Amino acid sequence: MYEGSKKAVRPLCPKLVLAALLWLGLVQGAAAAVVHHALSVGLEPERQRLVVEDTVTLPPGHGRSVSFSLHAGLAPELLRPAVTLKRVGGHARGDPLAAMNPATGKGGLERERYTLTLPEGVRRFTLRYAGVLHHPIESMSEEYARSFRITPGLIGKAGVFLAGSSFWYPVIDKALIRFKLHVRLPKDWRAMSQGARGKRTVSKDGARESWEEEHPQEEIYLVAGAFTEYARREGAVEAMVLLRRPDAPLARKYLDATGRYITMYSKLLGDYPYAKFALVENFWETGYGMPSFTLLGPKVIRFPFILYSSYPHEILHNWWGNGVYVDYARGNWAEGLTSYLADHLFKEQKGQGAAYRRSLLQKYTNYVRGQADFPLTAFRSRHSAVTEAVGYGKTAMLFHMLRRRLGDDTFIKGLRRLYRDNLFKVTAFEQVGRAFAAVSGEALGPFFHQWVGRTGAPALRVSRARARPEEKGFELSAIIEQTQPGPAYTLRLPVVVHLQGAARAHQTRVLMRDKKLQLKLRLPARPLRLEVDPEFDLFRRLDRNEIPPAIDQAFGADRVTLVLPAAAPAKVRRGLEKIAKTWRRGREQRMALAWDKDLEALPRDRAVWLLGWDNRFRGTVVKALKDYAVTIEAGRVRIYGRALERRRHSIVLAARHPGDPDQALVWLAADDTAAMPGLARKLPHYGKYSYLGFGGEAPDNVLKGQWPVVASPLSVAVTQADGQGGTSAASAGRARAADAQGGASAAGAGGTGAADAQGSASAAGAGGTGAADAQGS
Repeated sequence: MYEGSKKAVRPLCPKLVLAALLWLGLVQGAAAAVVHHALSVGLEPERQRLVVEDTVTLPPGHGRSVSFSLHAGLAPELLRPAVTLKRVGGHARGDPLAAMNPATGKGGLERERYTLTLPEGVRRFTLRYAGVLHHPIESMSEEYARSFRITPGLIGKAGVFLAGSSFWYPVIDKALIRFKLHVRLPKDWRAMSQGARGKRTVSKDGARESWEEEHPQEEIYLVAGAFTEYARREGAVEAMVLLRRPDAPLARKYLDATGRYITMYSKLLGDYPYAKFALVENFWETGYGMPSFTLLGPKVIRFPFILYSSYPHEILHNWWGNGVYVDYARGNWAEGLTSYLADHLFKEQKGQGAAYRRSLLQKYTNYVRGQADFPLTAFRSRHSAVTEAVGYGKTAMLFHMLRRRLGDDTFIKGLRRLYRDNLFKVTAFEQVGRAFAAVSGEALGPFFHQWVGRTGAPALRVSRARARPEEKGFELSAIIEQTQPGPAYTLRLPVVVHLQGAARAHQTRVLMRDKKLQLKLRLPARPLRLEVDPEFDLFRRLDRNEIPPAIDQAFGADRVTLVLPAAAPAKVRRGLEKIAKTWRRGREQRMALAWDKDLEALPRDRAVWLLGWDNRFRGTVVKALKDYAVTIEAGRVRIYGRALERRRHSIVLAARHPGDPDQALVWLAADDTAAMPGLARKLPHYGKYSYLGFGGEAPDNVLKGQWPVVASPLSVAVTQADGQGGTSAASAGRARAADAQGGASAAGAGGTGAADAQGSASAAGAGGTGAADAQGS
């Protein structure tokens, strides 16, 4: 799997950053009135221009005064009624509300503000305007998405991309939208918007299409280009694929996947809310999810894994984010829920649920520290590793903990209630909690307040695990502590005890309200090992011994030194130096450069990158990796028996810094200068891995993996008060039936079926869901 592309193409989905920021100002808290637009749009790609006539119908009770924003330079005129249109001001480029790029504040656009006053009893007016709308695609300079490119909107020969962020139609404050759209475009072009397409005609003068969406929308999208169209009816929904060059086999794969995923999620959540879903190939690399279609880049759609990763994620957004809308002012809950019901669910179907959750916690632990942390109520969109770890990871874990608490049946009822009650409404965490409380009968306010409104995460430690024989079994006692600063979290701790002679481990949950818990359990056989949260079911900050050494520990460190090899050939030195400078750009304050010849020893107070085969500190890596199945020779590295050759491969190995185990030591061994730009670009997207191998100039990933966890502080041997002992037959794996079975079939994720008849998600966990939590004394 090409991890780099997957992460790079979806950092801001489903809405552009601008749209999120825009609606912060325009729709927050709206019980939102709905405005209707009847738009006639002429697109002139050669001139980068559009011509629009828009008849706007206001909702009853709107009042006589209307204010709206429109892209600068479009010179609107009022056709009817005969009321004076007044320009009252504009917003300059770079205004925070108009910023496309949250890292730089760039990418905004000039827009103008207008007001008009309608005669008494009149709710309709018509505007005509025209002009150039073309903003060059620019790269985000923020470290997480350096290769991700954005634009507030453009019309050009390659295609058209217009959104609410383009202000290509009059954007009225605090209003949702219904619309009819008639488009005139070049005869070999096709358009895409929300909703259902009406009649399409082609003549010598060009093509004409109509689109209509009667469900309230947050904004209006218009995408156009020279597409080849493929379509298929899937029940009540039309599946569509629009490609920039003909490719029937590729289209067929996406049409098949569209049908599977819509069927699956409709059974799980409720009927798909739109008339169609379309995959549209963009003319630059993107990963946008709009209501009823997704806009993916030309390289992205041809990666085979996208069908089983990004694509179901984007389809699911039509329920969460593009169906039930997000109140961004009070926190974006939709990205985490979509990740949980798509990315996590498909991993769980393969028995990889615990590993996926550990990766979420690992990213949070490695990247989110101190002032960088924030509550879920402050999450708007993803534009960095920190915002991803909190906004996606913590929110996904919130829903996992909720599912574990309520059980599968109730959790699914809550999802369906959330969808049914809030479809096409702007929705906050408050409404999310209300839906689950309604179906469960539980007071979930404290749960949501703790995980949504509070910054940070609990950290756990287990000690003094001791077993004492009793008349009818054994008593296990232990101390469990929360070691994070600040007050305690209320936790339902998953506890696993391995028993002598037992084929399966004993599993229960323990309620912990204070920072210290005296655990006492009565057991039928001798307890040999105690484990707390072994399946990573709680959102928490991991201990470093629960995390294998990984690349993101170096990328996410507060302070980093990149050590270059002075003895390397000049061409290799220059290539490695370019990698180092690429990673440092914008992070000079925490990333330092050094040459190995100038250092007597590696700094101990920070993470260290060693660059190059000829780095004189290479021996430090050899010693740091002595506990793992890796050997480093003059021209070869062997990892679990797999040989990677210096002349053919680029290699990355992560270890713990021998001077400070809390810091990372990562070695990048590369001689191929043609591969170095690709390595610089791709490696930040492989952060969870401990070792990597790449081949060729692209370079292509040929090996990846994580070192095993040597010792977890939450897995402790039990001291026997009577001095006796034994061995347990219980598996150390303990994978729950949930992870292996999962009720909602991972259609497309290696499976072939749609959802089961009930559309249920997988079981919430071994030991049952209705049993009361055990109490710690």
